[in-house]
Amino acid sequence: MTQRVLIIDDSALSLAVLLAALKGAGFEVVAANNLADVSQALASGPFHAVVIDLEMPETFGDDLSEFLREAKGLTAPVILYSDFDDQKLRERAAAVKASGCVNKSSGVPALISTVKQLALKAEEPKPTAPRGTTRVMIVDDSEMTAKLIEAELEDKGFEIILADSVDKATRLILKKQTRPNLILLDVNMPNVDGAHFCRFIKGNSLFKGIKVVLCSGMEVDKLKGIAAACGADGFVPKDSFLSRWVLEQIEPPDQAR
Repeated sequence: MTQRVLIIDDSALSLAVLLAALKGAGFEVVAANNLADVSQALASGPFHAVVIDLEMPETFGDDLSEFLREAKGLTAPVILYSDFDDQKLRERAAAVKASGCVNKSSGVPALISTVKQLALKAEEPKPTAPRGTTRVMIVDDSEMTAKLIEAELEDKGFEIILADSVDKATRLILKKQTRPNLILLDVNMPNVDGAHFCRFIKGNSLFKGIKVVLCSGMEVDKLKGIAAACGADGFVPKDSFLSRWVLEQIEPPDQAR
């Protein structure tokens, strides 16, 4: 059976070079340059090796590697590919238990050699369902508001993760230890607003299963319209009893089965 390799890199030039080289080496190659393409690629069948560029625009390659293993059940060897210095690259790879790493300065032949070595040892992936959690992420640039909601929900037995920006929230949802079941998302956020972030989550099957609830102090009818337009699972005015809504969505730890 022809061994399949997934390449994840945001550079069109790099993808083209690696595609040609790996195909020439006898591999079936699938390319992805963003998270949406990664999701589609994983749905196409098992892979024997995955090559990930360490510096991606939506996330870091090592975070993505960890997310694919923990959330998507990926068992194929992961190879981090970067122009970082060798020591830093090895440290990043070791931190997420990547199977290997190759410095771009070593050239494409070094990458092909590593892929061949690891792909030969690989077993076909056996996807596993991610474990359920009772984790809620509060995304709000107001520290006071976030702390008040956090205290209320912690009293109900939920694990709370705080993010004061969309950038930080994006990094957190990729990691198993900080990936939530539900996000309480402020609408008026700096740089990227909550509605835009909600569309990003709902438009990417990598984040399937994460519920998003908009949380704002704006007029209820307006908040309802924004929630519907961006595909949110619900909305809650900030002055509402937030934990009551959350309790209806996620089973507390002491009741989990």
